[in-house]
Amino acid sequence: MQPERDAFLSYLQAREKSMIKSLSWVLLLLLPIGMACGGKDSGRYDQNISVPEGDPAFPPLGTSWIIDNVNILSLETIRTGDAICQKLKEDGIAEMVVVLIDSVKHPVDWATHYGRWLGLGRKGMSTEGGNNGVVWLIRPDAAEKLTISVGRGLPQFATTDYGAIMDNTIEYFNFGNFDRGVVELVQETDKVLRNIYGKQ
Repeated sequence: MQPERDAFLSYLQAREKSMIKSLSWVLLLLLPIGMACGGKDSGRYDQNISVPEGDPAFPPLGTSWIIDNVNILSLETIRTGDAICQKLKEDGIAEMVVVLIDSVKHPVDWATHYGRWLGLGRKGMSTEGGNNGVVWLIRPDAAEKLTISVGRGLPQFATTDYGAIMDNTIEYFNFGNFDRGVVELVQETDKVLRNIYGKQ
């Protein structure tokens, strides 16, 4: 009787382990669905416009789409970049800002919140053609000098597009040639956006 009982207990223990393992897999598979559907704020667009803690204040837009808070760009670079950015806006493609600033510790949040703070991009839902802002953040004092934030209204302007732009321009910034870097950055972004959105 004892061997049969031991065999039955072993069977129950093995079955329990199997059920726990199966249940773990089911829970693991359902977790992303729960995260996507759960929470009263799910589906709402994050509207945070505050400066990330410990980062410098947002500079106002002023009279140019090129904001040089560290005073390293030539007037010619600012004028050239500004003209390209202004044409992008006038053609209804995007509103693009390039900002050079030091001491930003949270570049992704800073750039994203800055775009919202400026009210960058046409108003309206992204499905209606709004939220078409682009912020290029250049941090001269950082190891990773270049960060981008793209509005939800430019869904076709994907990582592969702006990643290539970053690859093509980052060395200018790494070697201190900020004038050339900014001009190339703005020109390449303009070219890619016009290719994607069909306004040459």
